[in-house]
Amino acid sequence: MGRFTVIGAGALGTLFAVKLSEAGHEVEVVVRRAERQAEIEAAGLRLIDAVSGSEEKNAQAVITAFPRVCLWDEMEGFGGKDGSGPHFILLAVKQSAITRELGFELGRRMGPSAWMVCLQNGIGHLETLAAHVPAERLLAAVTTEGAMISAAGEAVHTGSGMTWVGAAGDERVEVSEIAQKNLVYWLQLAGFSASMSKNISSRIWQKLLINAVINPLTALLRVPNGELLSLPGAGELMRALYEEGVALAHALDIRLEPDLWEQLLEVCRRTANNRSSMLQDMTVGRLTEIDAITGGLLREANRSGIALPTHLTVYRLIKAAEAGHRP
Repeated sequence: MGRFTVIGAGALGTLFAVKLSEAGHEVEVVVRRAERQAEIEAAGLRLIDAVSGSEEKNAQAVITAFPRVCLWDEMEGFGGKDGSGPHFILLAVKQSAITRELGFELGRRMGPSAWMVCLQNGIGHLETLAAHVPAERLLAAVTTEGAMISAAGEAVHTGSGMTWVGAAGDERVEVSEIAQKNLVYWLQLAGFSASMSKNISSRIWQKLLINAVINPLTALLRVPNGELLSLPGAGELMRALYEEGVALAHALDIRLEPDLWEQLLEVCRRTANNRSSMLQDMTVGRLTEIDAITGGLLREANRSGIALPTHLTVYRLIKAAEAGHRP
């Protein structure tokens, strides 16, 4: 079995930690706050499966103890010092949490058998990490799994999806296929649909464009994903955001699948009752990931001299709403 360190115990971190631990893998969870550490050690992380159907909708998988639950400041290193077998570090914090300082600390603590796997939305974080983490040890993962926090220590698995894994950054850099195959195999054993991708940058951009359409609009309109398909005027806004994003991707020579618009609509249908992470953040007054998602598109567009007027308007509205919710 594999060894996993999950950094962050939000919805996605909880989903991966619980399912990997249930599958028999050695799992440790790293959190920043001592109160969070105490919660996990006392009661475990709980996952409610809303995917399996009505008969199991309320079934809970409760992990009462992990091999290790620790605070970030207590971590000495990732992957051990003996180099025996791959140790995967699933970075499940928000993209906005990945700073140069965090990149430096991650690089400093990585052992010779450690692989960093980035699960973030948006773009820009891989470049930040690549300055400190060896390129051949940095993997990107794109997942369409749906999860949301329902209570302290409890997440709901709201929609099954697909997880792709590939070499981050310059795809010419040789990254051990054995490690990638191990990761995919172990994810599959834990019940995830997973696959290797030779062009992970395209996957990243496709998810970025879907998120840049759905997340800001649900946050501004205060509706779950599915309602975007029926609200008057929302469809036109969605299409305008989508077309601007596709034009930018084409200008940057990024390959997109021809049915991406249909995929976007299917995401709305499949996660109809989901409240996007941006809507959840907006509801409780947290800063959103707008700078990583829409902001990432705007930065790339600015470098290329391309106008994204609808995205810019949405970005400004979200930033204004964030400012209005600050204490």
